[in-house]
Amino acid sequence: MPDAPDTTDLRDALLDQLAFLIDEIEALKAVVDRVPQPLQEARPLPQDLSLKETYGLLATLDEAVYLPQLRRMIAEDDPAFEAPDEQALAAPAAWNDHPFDAILDRVQDARRSLLAFLRTLPPEAWTRAAHFGNDRRDVYGLAHHITQHDVDLLRAVGYRLHESRLLRK
Repeated sequence: MPDAPDTTDLRDALLDQLAFLIDEIEALKAVVDRVPQPLQEARPLPQDLSLKETYGLLATLDEAVYLPQLRRMIAEDDPAFEAPDEQALAAPAAWNDHPFDAILDRVQDARRSLLAFLRTLPPEAWTRAAHFGNDRRDVYGLAHHITQHDVDLLRAVGYRLHESRLLRK
């Protein structure tokens, strides 16, 4: 029987990708005061989130969705999860009423907590799996999903900031 592949590099790469959000937020803190307040809180369309709400959603997903899912994946055999309602997750916190710096701090704190949990997991725990709707993911798959979701949300923020700059000229 061949030895199991060493997945240390994969785990390290996923942890690095997840930690990238912390660095991105740190860079944003240096320039966030250049984003006009109305743009921070505007919703281009009613179903869109404002910039503050988007970053608040990132924090809420880590705190209230991803970390609890990971804990259940480790504690339970084959748990099942439904897709989170992102509009509902973003709404109760009234993110637009909070200072942007405080929201960014919360995103970083939430991601640090998520990373701290993942870093404590032994390699064999990363193969624990759960059902996500019709899909089945292990911890590797959930970590990858989180990074891809970060990319999607941050790309939308980037487009919105770029478009607003073009409109002001």
